[in-house]
Amino acid sequence: MSPFPAARLISLFFFCASLCVTTEISTVEAQINVWPKPRNISWPHPQATILSPTFTIFLPPPLNIHPYLSPAAARYHSLILSEHYNPIVTPSINLTTTNLPLQILTLSVTDPSAPLYHGVDESYTLTIPTIGSSANLTAITVWGAMRGLETFSQLVWGNPPRVATGLDIWDAPLFGHRGVLLDTARNYYGVGDIMRTIQAMSYNKLNVFHWHITDSQSFPLVLPLEPELAGKGSYGPGMQYSPEYVKMIVEFGLQNGVRVMPEIDAPG
Repeated sequence: MSPFPAARLISLFFFCASLCVTTEISTVEAQINVWPKPRNISWPHPQATILSPTFTIFLPPPLNIHPYLSPAAARYHSLILSEHYNPIVTPSINLTTTNLPLQILTLSVTDPSAPLYHGVDESYTLTIPTIGSSANLTAITVWGAMRGLETFSQLVWGNPPRVATGLDIWDAPLFGHRGVLLDTARNYYGVGDIMRTIQAMSYNKLNVFHWHITDSQSFPLVLPLEPELAGKGSYGPGMQYSPEYVKMIVEFGLQNGVRVMPEIDAPG
């Protein structure tokens, strides 16, 4: 089963929680339901248009072969066209019938080689004009572009899908470290559960997965040179992480804009 629905529900939970603690929020900002709330939104004439059934996310070279942004764009493209998200409160926004359906979102990245490190620029600008069939997402790094893709996906709702137009967003995180810690030494979690957690983090624009792999309670990490550490130190043969699993989780994290920080306590 795809991990998308559960992860998106987690995002919705965090959004609803934010409404409970927010004392001042404009009607327009409440209607677009973007989480986390962008730092700068301009939407003077709230409108929406139909998303074209042939909608595409265009990545010019060399972004189209980027090892992390290209899979992220493909993932969001599939999500945007298939999710048919229905908000709890339907936005009371004029649906323009004279404008063309939105056909394309074009991505532009200034520094596509910037690695994901603490303090990396994750800002982005998203422009969806009222007139025209194309939108633009610009960022300094691919990590900022991923945050912008998440924002764009949240601006699409309904079946057939429609998208907000006449909107400009500039956003950047307030904190460089936005993370979750998972302790697999005291409580084993399967690889699928870890990947689902990372995916939910990306939906909430978190960027650090602190993976506390080992401690005195268990040693589930398989070390080829010292196999008995996991053989005798794990909770069982089915509760271990091979080097291949660790590499897969790290790569999956990068594809979702999440930096995996393994912690190996020794002696534990």
